[in-house]
Amino acid sequence: MIDHPFQLLAKKINAADNSLRALWVVDENIGAAEITAVKPADHLQVMTNRYDVYRALKTAGFSVQLSDYDFSPMPASSFDTLYYRVSKEKAVVHHIINAALNCLREGGELFLAGYKSDGIKTYLTKAVGLLGEMGEKQRGNKTATMAAILCRGGDGERLDDKDYPSQSSIAFAGINFITKPGIFGWNKIDQGSQLLIDQLADEVKLMAHVPETVVDLGCGYGFISVMASRIVNATFIASDNNMAAINACTENFRQHGVSGSVVVDDCAADIELKADMVLCNPPFHQGFEVEDQLTEKFLRASGRLLNRKGVALFVVNRFIPLERKAKKWFKLVETIADNGRFKVVRLSNL
Repeated sequence: MIDHPFQLLAKKINAADNSLRALWVVDENIGAAEITAVKPADHLQVMTNRYDVYRALKTAGFSVQLSDYDFSPMPASSFDTLYYRVSKEKAVVHHIINAALNCLREGGELFLAGYKSDGIKTYLTKAVGLLGEMGEKQRGNKTATMAAILCRGGDGERLDDKDYPSQSSIAFAGINFITKPGIFGWNKIDQGSQLLIDQLADEVKLMAHVPETVVDLGCGYGFISVMASRIVNATFIASDNNMAAINACTENFRQHGVSGSVVVDDCAADIELKADMVLCNPPFHQGFEVEDQLTEKFLRASGRLLNRKGVALFVVNRFIPLERKAKKWFKLVETIADNGRFKVVRLSNL
């Protein structure tokens, strides 16, 4: 699907004066295939928190930083221009607008792009209050808007980013989990993940051997791995594409003594081991859009990761036809739990 705000932004980036130092902030709204709309240039630095996007950018020849939108190493007034297609989560957008105040020089420009439904009008108003002055504005197809905000010393307070650079915590059954904005379901215990954990002990009893190696595919802040480690005495490999998730999950492994490792990867593409079990609560959104192919991507990865006698447990929303999709990679597909909102599906090739 065409992202019209990004098209506006890409055109502006490509037409920019190459004597100006520029930073392009990329999140999950920009897919790896769309990156080719922007041309690499010596004056353009890129920052992303997504590993698949990072790899695509590196391959395309960009100078790129992979981080959880960490601007702290950047000296003040490092850039003349900052380009950003707004994210889905408000705290992330606020964090990046706040960062623009420090990393842009006096008179520098922040280009924001998004749809009306993304809240672009409100974000532009807030950015003007913080930075100083509205500049050029362009409109695209549908309700796409891109505008420049000039950094002239606004009089507004920093936007509420939920203290984005810091980690927070959330409790479940007496267990504290490190979490933060930018991670799916960061401020709650996901009911789907909880349903999966509720089935785990009984499922392990049905296996011929107690799992020794478990992969948590799309681990988020690590809820599934931490809870599963209290049921199964195994080595856990947790993998995610998002640096905020990787950092939080790593800390949760440390605090709760989970045996194993946390790996930044694109759907475990670089993990070569064969696991006894895969646990997965796969995403079905990419940015603002529902992405049907994501489910198949996680199913395909699970089929590759499991050993011959391995078992995968997936939890998904009831409306996702996981059973039909899974038959392409698994011989045995069975729904083992359904609470009316989520379902847990067991997959194997036994």
